Amino acid sequence: MKDGFTGIFKENSVLKTLVLCILTIGSYLIYKLYCFSNQINQHTPLKISNVFMAIATMLFTISLGSLLYGFANLPDTTILTSSIGIHAISSVFDIIWIIMVRNRLNLISGSIKNDTLWLNPFITSIFHVIYMQHIINKGLSSNPTQNN
Repeated sequence: MKDGFTGIFKENSVLKTLVLCILTIGSYLIYKLYCFSNQINQHTPLKISNVFMAIATMLFTISLGSLLYGFANLPDTTILTSSIGIHAISSVFDIIWIIMVRNRLNLISGSIKNDTLWLNPFITSIFHVIYMQHIINKGLSSNPTQNN
């Protein structure tokens, strides 16, 4: 796309994103994925299904809730072991969502493998929205027309 990230995304602190992802036990990751997806849906034809986002968010919430409840009731591990299936399904949805956002960011930036704005799949799989925000910031700072 011609203007890349300009007019779609805003620069945001990578450190803040990292800290919030850790402090919220991953909930901020889902929030940022939702924000990125919403911005993509509003400003590009590269839509991410709202139904998919709602299902992924619901699964994450149930999964996180069952984990927190299970850890609060240790040493009884019945809850933790009985909720393994929901954790697996939630993880699959989260991974698919991360890949969807990553691929759309690569299309928006017009990047191909080894470009400076290309989101590396390996790094994205480890750092998720933290790495995405870093690349968005890099793309916005390299574009002199970013100030709207």
